[in-house]
Amino acid sequence: MDNVFINLNIIFILIKKDLKESLKNRTALMIIMLPLFASLMFSIIDTQQLVRNFEIGISGKSSQKIVSFIESNFQNFSVKEYKNLETGIKDTSSGNIDAVIAYNYQQENIEDKYEIYLDSRDTINYFILRENIAVLLKGFHNIEDEVQFSFNSAADIKAASSIFPVWITVTVTMIGLMLISGSLSEEKDNYTLAALLVSRVKAQHIIISKSIFALLLTIITSFLMGALNNVFSLSAGRLFAALIIISTAAFVFSGLGILISLLTDSQASARSISTVLYFPIIFPALVADVSPLTKKLAVFFPTHYLYQALDKTLVYSGSKIDINFELFILLCFAVLFYIIIFIYIKRTDSFVE
Repeated sequence: MDNVFINLNIIFILIKKDLKESLKNRTALMIIMLPLFASLMFSIIDTQQLVRNFEIGISGKSSQKIVSFIESNFQNFSVKEYKNLETGIKDTSSGNIDAVIAYNYQQENIEDKYEIYLDSRDTINYFILRENIAVLLKGFHNIEDEVQFSFNSAADIKAASSIFPVWITVTVTMIGLMLISGSLSEEKDNYTLAALLVSRVKAQHIIISKSIFALLLTIITSFLMGALNNVFSLSAGRLFAALIIISTAAFVFSGLGILISLLTDSQASARSISTVLYFPIIFPALVADVSPLTKKLAVFFPTHYLYQALDKTLVYSGSKIDINFELFILLCFAVLFYIIIFIYIKRTDSFVE
């Protein structure tokens, strides 16, 4: 029992040291403050959306003609027919499809023939989809005049900014991949680790303390970003699920950062490798819906599962949210990285020269 308390005390002291040093580290402050500032200012940034494929639902009698028209004339739309409109609305609110169109052929006015429910999780995407559907329906009726269709949100988005999962994904990745790898490599270069390892501190203590340090920093930063984006208006269940997701991801990327540090000879090498790896790791996950290629590439990166899980938890308003698969994959990545870390430590006399 005494050994347990001694080990915990050593880990606590190391975490405290890392927290103090992070306040003096400009790189650490930049990694934390940049996403915070970006998430706060995003509403005034003019962002352009890439063209992507949409999946929409059609409900109502005699809707087969619309389906045939869409399939023949719009390659970026795939159509799913719904006998029950409520099912289509639920699928839209939970993110399974982008929109559902209710068609009532008995109405005389074209505006009254359609009720359109959109997935409003992404504001930019919402207006692009709205415009595309308007063009689609005007083309179906072969009219050029402006028509005021009835567009509705399938579900209210409770988070102030639907881009919030993006900032969390970026932040978690940066903290683990760049900050942790740089911090551990800097201590190797400055012989701080060598000094610690001749005392009671073991390699395992350092790995655990760095991982917990990354976890604390990730949770604190996520808390601040959540406050800026009105995330705390969500239910306690969703917030707890988000905490589990973020915590698991923190271990994934801190493990990857520690691996980079262990396998490099200097701080400069570690920072260079982490910078080179950062964009290939983050980019496919955030643009997975742009093309079939990016969708296939994204499944190989933990960022994809982090983003998807956060998107389901914090943005979608469906009553049933299943993140078990994404959480399982993140856990597998974390276990894999730490197994490699401890095998490396066991096979080498020391991870400092």
